[in-house]
Amino acid sequence: MRETILRNLFGGVIQGLLVVTLLVAISTAAAAQTETTAGATAASAATPVATAASWVHAVKSDHLGVRQMFTQSHIVVKAVIIFLALSSVLTWTVLIEKTLVFSRVRRTNQSFLTTFRQSANAGTLPPAQTSASSAMGRMWAAARAEFDQFKAAHSALPTPHQVDRLLQRLALNAGIVQEQELGRLGTFMGVLATIGSTSPFTGLFGTVWGILHSFAQIAANNTTNLAMVAPGISEALLATAVGLFAAIPAVIIYNKFVRDINGFVGALDNFSAELVNVVSRQLDAAG
Repeated sequence: MRETILRNLFGGVIQGLLVVTLLVAISTAAAAQTETTAGATAASAATPVATAASWVHAVKSDHLGVRQMFTQSHIVVKAVIIFLALSSVLTWTVLIEKTLVFSRVRRTNQSFLTTFRQSANAGTLPPAQTSASSAMGRMWAAARAEFDQFKAAHSALPTPHQVDRLLQRLALNAGIVQEQELGRLGTFMGVLATIGSTSPFTGLFGTVWGILHSFAQIAANNTTNLAMVAPGISEALLATAVGLFAAIPAVIIYNKFVRDINGFVGALDNFSAELVNVVSRQLDAAG
């Protein structure tokens, strides 16, 4: 999944660069052809007008910011930019929510693990009702319920075979709760993966649509002057820039949370083995 997201991201960047290069080449060639075929008299007569138009365009270009490019862009490009902006907001919202959730899970797990180990070192087992605030605590609650049910059903000394089956059921119950906890921790990870992998191509779609609109304006105005179509191309390229702005943080945040979840997987696996060992020692001491 991670390699696919990165491959799609870089693919979108490369395609955007190719589009920009193609546009510059086409516009430069068209402008050169127009200048070559223009007559000397016509060129002399049009010089003041062209100079004035270039000056006006230069003045306007100095003030052509992101807001102006957005307001002047085609409606489809605007829709793409708004969609990508909302995707970026969703990405940062997931970052804040996951950071708070993961921090709370680490804190509660560490607190319960300390209490659990203190009780195990003292030769007792913590009750299940004091452990519902953490993922490890809920794993232990499921295992402790199975252990208490086993003790109620076997008043006499259990056989080794019964003890083995009990330990297997403890690990199974703890594993079921562990998968549920990991499923809760993994919510919205698919959203991050989708945003990171599709945003560059969504922005590229807006860019291509805006460029098609600029070429349509070239045909309607019957001119190939680059200064006349540059604002439209700039507005179209804004969609690709916003797409990358949405995709790059999503990929980084996704990879960060994947590492965090892998850390939780290892910690919960270790605790599952530890609780089985603690119960096994308790049964050995009782037998």
